[in-house]
Amino acid sequence: MALKILYVATRWPWPIEMGRQRMIDQTLAFASKYAEVHLIAFADARFAKAPAPAHIASSRKVRMSSLPGVVRSLLTNPGLPLQSHLFLNGKVRSELLNAIDEIKPDVVIFDMARLYSLARLIRRHHPKIRLVLDMDDRLSERYRRMLDSRASDPIGGTFAARLPGPLRALSAVIPKFLLFTESHLMARIERRANSLFDCILMVSPIEADQLNDDFTGAKAIGFPPLIEMRQTLPADFSKSLRFVFIGNAAYGPNAQALAELDRIAARVKAEAPPGSVSFSFVTAGRPDPALELAHVEQAGFVPDLGRFLAHDAVLVAPILTGTGIKTKIIDALEYAVPVVTTPVGAEGLSLEPGVHYLCAADEDAFVAALLRLVQSGEARRELADMARAARDVALAAHNRRVLSSRIRTALGDGIALPAAAQPKAGAAVVSLLVALAGSGFPEEILGFAASQTMPRSGIVQEGIAQ
Repeated sequence: MALKILYVATRWPWPIEMGRQRMIDQTLAFASKYAEVHLIAFADARFAKAPAPAHIASSRKVRMSSLPGVVRSLLTNPGLPLQSHLFLNGKVRSELLNAIDEIKPDVVIFDMARLYSLARLIRRHHPKIRLVLDMDDRLSERYRRMLDSRASDPIGGTFAARLPGPLRALSAVIPKFLLFTESHLMARIERRANSLFDCILMVSPIEADQLNDDFTGAKAIGFPPLIEMRQTLPADFSKSLRFVFIGNAAYGPNAQALAELDRIAARVKAEAPPGSVSFSFVTAGRPDPALELAHVEQAGFVPDLGRFLAHDAVLVAPILTGTGIKTKIIDALEYAVPVVTTPVGAEGLSLEPGVHYLCAADEDAFVAALLRLVQSGEARRELADMARAARDVALAAHNRRVLSSRIRTALGDGIALPAAAQPKAGAAVVSLLVALAGSGFPEEILGFAASQTMPRSGIVQEGIAQ
């Protein structure tokens, strides 16, 4: 009998427009190789007719709580983070329990610690079902960093547009108080999650190791974003440079980084000496009307990220806060695009500054690094070499073979793999391609071979992630 999985998501994953959707889609796609996958997702009205990909056996859409529902939940469960109350209402509980009775899943995967109370409900009614938390990152640490960096992002983050009107207004008026409160309440939920769940998936393997060190109970496993062996277009930095950023501008850490990038761009434009190579600053992703950028062009959503990152692009990401692996850095690595970022931007990845990317800790360092690039052909060639070396390192840790092994562990050690999912030539091909990538084998041939053996699954609009 095929293993059955029910995934409970905080948002509808498709079309993919941001990093969390991308990671939900990745978990679903990998799980579907070994099990029959069903989905319940909290979906806004705009996703009412959005389809699920073919590897999803069934899907249901539920709505977040209205303001009265949030108030009732607050009164009955005052110790939960505010964001958890958005997902707690009687209709959702009934829908979830009915789905369990109909599907009879062996494993239920919950999207982020926000859904802790729903997982507790399932544990109480169905104690034998394996529970997995697709945690993403430690929200408590994310909020603490936002406080330390003096970020003014409301607690809603990318959820802000989905909040009931009064709560949206409240999050904008007293963001610091809410960040402080949510950080402490979420830390308590994260501690409890280790005794409730059987396994925890985290985007950053480093954060997974830290969680295992901090708590006993559920084993945390790093499940980072997939990096494909792609055929990349040749880079040419001899005549021009495009300093690019990618991400949803409405997401607080991205907005903060873009404001910093705008200041950096102003200084580079003012200080670049005559004879410098032609350069520009461009950001791609959902724009935020409230964010004014005077020196960075806003391209909006780009349907083909590969073309946007081709030829003369250098990712410049002055990320000052956030946790986990930043998917914009993953995108750059996948396309062998050079990266200039902060220590926070590169965390969670096995990359060495000065070997795989340029590290800049503050505005002055970014300006100095970019001015050197626009003036020196040798500096640009060195950076291109770093990008190729970084992609080789990333491919070894983020390929399909590694991620398949980790999702199997999360689903349970005793799971028997169906015949179609038994590791055969695919795993060997991945290993061979990764090895060849580090040996100087022609990228065009490797990219074509990878495209034939390792297709992506799901409904993906490439390019824009947090």
